[in-house]
Amino acid sequence: RLFISETVLHFKLFALPFMRKFVLFLSCLLLAGYTSIAQQAVCVQSVTNKVQIGPLTGNKNLAFGVKNIAEEAILDKEYILASKTDSTALKLDLEIVYFDIQQTATGVSVFHKTENETIIRIKGVLYKDGKKIKDYIATGKSSEISTSTMIIDEGGGFNQASARSALKKTIITLIEKLLWKNYY
Repeated sequence: RLFISETVLHFKLFALPFMRKFVLFLSCLLLAGYTSIAQQAVCVQSVTNKVQIGPLTGNKNLAFGVKNIAEEAILDKEYILASKTDSTALKLDLEIVYFDIQQTATGVSVFHKTENETIIRIKGVLYKDGKKIKDYIATGKSSEISTSTMIIDEGGGFNQASARSALKKTIITLIEKLLWKNYY
C-alpha cells in the first residue's frame, strides 16, 4: 500500500503538471502553425465575355455565371474571398475566350450515335499590388453521348448541365494553376 500511494503522490506532484504543460505547449504549437498558414485573400475583379462566334457571343449572363462559379471555386479551395476594395487581396481577371459545342454523329443503318462535346477556354490573369503575376489559359471539356436505333436527330442543342460541368472544371483548373504558391 505504501508503494502505491507513493507512486500516486509522485504522479500528482511531478508527472501531472508536466503533462499539462506539455499538452498546453502542443496545442499552442498547433494553433500557431495553423494561423501561420493563413490563405491569401482573392478577389474576382472582372469577367469579360470575348466569345466571337455562337449564341453566347457577348452574353452578360454567361459572364455573371462564370464569376459566381469562380467565387464558389475560390471558397471551395479554402481561399478567402475578398471585395474589390481590399487592397491586400490578389486580383483575378477572367476572359471567356472560347465556348462552343462540337457535335460528332455516326450512324450505320438504323443505329445512331451522337456525341456533343462542350469546350470552354478561359484566360485568367492574376494581379498583386497592381502588377501582373501570372496568366494562364485553361481548357475544359464535357461530353454527352446519346445513342438511338432510329435516325432522328434532336440536334446538338445546348445542355446546361454539361456546360456548367465544363465551366466548373475549367475554372477550378485555372484557379489551381494561378493561385498555387504564388504569394509566398
